[in-house]
Amino acid sequence: MDDQKKELEKVQELQRLSTIGQISAGIAHEIRNPLTAVKGFLQLMQKEHDSRYWEIVNSELEQAISTVQNLLVVSKPELNDESWSNVNMCQLLESTLSLFENEMYRVKVEKRLYNTNSIISGKRNQLKRAIFNLLKNAFEAIEGEGSITLEHYKSGDEICIHIRDSGKGIPSDKLKHLGTPFFSTKSDVGTGLGLSQVYAAFYEHKATISVKSKENKGTEFIIRMPLSQRSIEGSKPMNLHIEPNMEVRDFFDANRQHFNRMLEVEAQNCFEIVSSLKFVTTQDLLDHANQILSLVHDGMTQEIIRLAQERGLVWAKSDVPIMTKMEWFYALRRVIWLFLKEYHLSTGITPEEAFELSDRINDALDNFIIQFNVIFTKYRDDVIKSKQAIIDELTVPLIPIFNQIAVLPLVGTLDESRMIKIEEKLLEEVERRNIQKVFIDMSGAVLLEADIFNQVTRLIEGLNLLGCATVLTGISAKLAKVILDLSPTIKEKIIVQSTLQQALIKETHMMKE
Repeated sequence: MDDQKKELEKVQELQRLSTIGQISAGIAHEIRNPLTAVKGFLQLMQKEHDSRYWEIVNSELEQAISTVQNLLVVSKPELNDESWSNVNMCQLLESTLSLFENEMYRVKVEKRLYNTNSIISGKRNQLKRAIFNLLKNAFEAIEGEGSITLEHYKSGDEICIHIRDSGKGIPSDKLKHLGTPFFSTKSDVGTGLGLSQVYAAFYEHKATISVKSKENKGTEFIIRMPLSQRSIEGSKPMNLHIEPNMEVRDFFDANRQHFNRMLEVEAQNCFEIVSSLKFVTTQDLLDHANQILSLVHDGMTQEIIRLAQERGLVWAKSDVPIMTKMEWFYALRRVIWLFLKEYHLSTGITPEEAFELSDRINDALDNFIIQFNVIFTKYRDDVIKSKQAIIDELTVPLIPIFNQIAVLPLVGTLDESRMIKIEEKLLEEVERRNIQKVFIDMSGAVLLEADIFNQVTRLIEGLNLLGCATVLTGISAKLAKVILDLSPTIKEKIIVQSTLQQALIKETHMMKE
């Protein structure tokens, strides 16, 4: 009876939200069209009439149109043209949680993530937005310090997700209204569309949502989602082809297609990332997995090293984080171990033989991973060093003009670390090129602190010690006020001319005379 009652309540809840959704969608359509027309006419009027209020008008109108559009998406989620794909909700939880790093200093997050390879079928971005809204509400519900607990596990043919916070909770009389557009438990802000999107997204994915909450104790959202058919099939016996006395290499060759399918499931996130790349393709991943297997079976250690170095270089050039490749390595090792387990159980080899075989394959895989990481890291480090060298060169763009005279245009923000680099590079360049006079143009410089100008004067003193005269140009009114506040001795050390152009013209006339 309890199950029937729960099922009836679920149906009634869906009917209620469906009715609200239909009404909301109709209203949203009727409001959005005239608002869009008003926006167009206002843009025409803005060209003909000046007003300091146009920015406010446009901003408020955009906010209204955005709210209506959000209501339309919530009311009719099927209008979202995002395609369905296999989604690892555990990885989605992790990646979405990373967006709240700035909150981690006050809120402790505990993760209890199990059955991390479970897959559901769904719209990734829509689900990510729903998880984001739930996490956002959880963090906002906690005033000051608190805790959030995330749970993920498999139960039968479903995955369960729990998001629990220690916040202020939701009054019991308001729980039944959660998910209704424009109903919000936040007294000062909030349209209620965030939770509406959550309910709409999960209901579209055939999921159920239940909420537990106590005032001043916290709230817990529990989502149950059906596993994808591929994930369900992956948990069943593999039914691999094997014959008596079959060698392990022949066993892998005979089940190559099954091996590839399992690898795609295990490393699904990695395959999706790679599918958009230029240097690496999803077929490359499968080909390299089978190449590694062949080399492992043949005991060709040097060939394994060569392949690892080649792939490490290609991946380093692809701008993909190394953790993506590590995920692929982990999936590859897991699938190989699952196959070895089936091979051991089906062929009846002794435990000693099984351990020896496993050690040999593990050693080969470890060798591959180490060599891959060495090349990958070396290439990325070399790129970083070359970029840093370019940055250092651009930091001190000393431009020789004529007759041992040069210009140093200082552009951008000047902080302590940058001034140290400028001093080091400039003194070396002046000495190497035997520069006798430098015009330092300050027109494009921004000083973070007034004390930074002390380092400019130190730079001038260093140039003077090398026998190089220094002239400052492009002093702005703001910088002039900074200099006026400094000690008189500093002002005495600097020679100033108005603009770089005038200074160079004056220098040219002096040389002609």
